[in-house]
Amino acid sequence: MRHRLEEHVRRYWLIYLTLASIYLAGIVLGAVGVGALGGQETSRLGQFLDTLLLSQPAALSPQFLLALARDTLIIMAGIWLLGLTVVGVPLIYMVVFTRGFILGFTASFLIEVKGAAGVALAVVTIFLPALAAVPLLLLDAGMATIFSFLLLRGRGKGESLRRDFFYYSLSAALVSLGAVLVGIAQGYFSLLGVHLFGL
Repeated sequence: MRHRLEEHVRRYWLIYLTLASIYLAGIVLGAVGVGALGGQETSRLGQFLDTLLLSQPAALSPQFLLALARDTLIIMAGIWLLGLTVVGVPLIYMVVFTRGFILGFTASFLIEVKGAAGVALAVVTIFLPALAAVPLLLLDAGMATIFSFLLLRGRGKGESLRRDFFYYSLSAALVSLGAVLVGIAQGYFSLLGVHLFGL
């Protein structure tokens, strides 16, 4: 399984490099976006952050974990659906960029508002889960992009893509399952960070 994954990434390395670059660009622009905020916007977002942190439960409820799983599944399923079209590639790249922007903005805002505690909180609640979440996101987006290209080529040659569709859907389902588990784990990391640093 690992060998096949390595071979897949090596074969389509240019697509994955492009996706990783777009994600990184999103992170950078998200971080820059925090600096572009005015004092009033920063104050309002800071108050919202404080309210959010204070409302953190003492323990994670099944409803909260279910919401995390649902949100992650919606994103991954959306990417899978976009891969079924020949015009979905730009939207796939937009999703990847947006996820990077959210990560960069959130982490930078935490650091801007909370200082050293924000750095620690960002590491525990954002960057540690991202070590698993980001590769899964890029893998899902990469497979969707590749299948979209295969679909375009198959239509042009009149070839059947039934087997490719099966493998694409199965792989996307496995990656989505992994992403859902990581999303749920991020909820635990979030609770741990808030209570660990007394925020």
